[in-house]
Amino acid sequence: MFLSNQKRLKIQEIIRRISIDKEVSLKERIYVEKYAKHSSIISLWLKKANSIRRHGLQSEGSINGLLQSLGIDGLDRENHFNPNKDDISDWFGGSPDWIKRS
Repeated sequence: MFLSNQKRLKIQEIIRRISIDKEVSLKERIYVEKYAKHSSIISLWLKKANSIRRHGLQSEGSINGLLQSLGIDGLDRENHFNPNKDDISDWFGGSPDWIKRS
């Protein structure tokens, strides 16, 4: 998906405000979600922003920092995969479409 420079900057500004927990309108959130569904990079930006908003910016040298930089939901204990009770296909069920196709 090709984005104009103007659209990319608008998306990045909305995502930046999400990461610092500033006000984002529903219209803006829908706008970003629309592009995140079709672009893996925008989806990653959005996941990172949500993680930073929830947990703060994690140290780059830590495991939490690695998880955050990869946009993986792993900082909350309830998001950890448990092979004894979780099915791997269900665990990835909330992933963006581009991961499901992989």
